Amino acid sequence: MQLYNIIGKVLGVDPNFLNEESNAQNTPNWDSLRHIEVIFAVESAFHVRFTMPEIANLRKLGDVRNLLIAKNVRLDEPANAAAMAKRVA
Repeated sequence: MQLYNIIGKVLGVDPNFLNEESNAQNTPNWDSLRHIEVIFAVESAFHVRFTMPEIANLRKLGDVRNLLIAKNVRLDEPANAAAMAKRVA
């Protein structure tokens, strides 16, 4: 799952460790700085921009997925997602 790969790369954790409930309280390395890096990496990989109110409501990985879906993002393999994940790390 590409979204998990992107977030895992930014956080330095195995993407298989992540799930829809992953958040700063239960995921290693997910602090406030990494939260911003996750948002930037997701925006870059999926060619979207989040508003400040949207960002304020992103508390867990499932929230990120739901927001992408609300923005009509297809969550299959984006062409440049792997390159974006590497660039952010």
